[in-house]
Amino acid sequence: MLLFLASSGMPVAAAIQEITYLGKITALDPLSGTITIRAESQYLCDYSRRDAACGFSPITPLQVVGTVPEEGIFNTFRNGDQVVATVMGASGGAWAGFAHVIPSSGKAQWVVTDLFGDPDTIPVPLAGDYEIEYSTTPDCNHCTGSVCKAQSAHVVLKSGGIPVLERTMTAGQSARYSGRNDGSSVSILYLTGEADAGTCTPAGSLAGMQPISNFILKVIQPIGQSATPGVVTHPTAEGIEPKVTPLSTPAPTQAPSGCILPLAALALVALWMRGRFP
Repeated sequence: MLLFLASSGMPVAAAIQEITYLGKITALDPLSGTITIRAESQYLCDYSRRDAACGFSPITPLQVVGTVPEEGIFNTFRNGDQVVATVMGASGGAWAGFAHVIPSSGKAQWVVTDLFGDPDTIPVPLAGDYEIEYSTTPDCNHCTGSVCKAQSAHVVLKSGGIPVLERTMTAGQSARYSGRNDGSSVSILYLTGEADAGTCTPAGSLAGMQPISNFILKVIQPIGQSATPGVVTHPTAEGIEPKVTPLSTPAPTQAPSGCILPLAALALVALWMRGRFP
């Protein structure tokens, strides 16, 4: 029997499950600070084999609402945007990560162009063959249970697997990379961060909440690189048949039926005039 579990990307001892969905935005409410999506796929992992197979699997569509990680998200996202988003706990919780995604012609079917929240909670690569990694340093004087406020975040940006930017950032600091000469760039803003309290206690890691950090990422794709049209498929865990949805084909344009009679009448008048005035 296959075993499928929601991928959380968090320690086993963490108290709150993270659930990642693929779907489209259906409502944005700046007053309540929430965004609602229509989730059509869920990120799941099959642990029945030695190497876990993870991917998005189709689900019965459901509405999921969450509190946004940062108010500026309402200036970036619109109704109908395709997103990958990770909610803490269940609908009604906080969005730990919220990313705008577009189809890709590469190995990954979806890539991220805009991301708010924690990059580690979004299991989709950045557009333009970029990657981001980070680690945080705890402020041991400001800890609650298993989580401490982060003094700083050490951020590494990679291009094609090679580090191209490395920064130690404190809250509010930003960085930008545009050194590939192909029109692409990545902007990084570090807002706030948390770190595991394990290094602050003699006992090591503690059971409890998982640390979550808050970034804003913006990726400009290389010149000439755009979303791939055609067939939209939903990546699935190995062993599950993917759901394939052909994109609709526009019907041929036809003149309105009400225009046919006037055109025929004009043709008859022209023939009559030609016979009358040879």
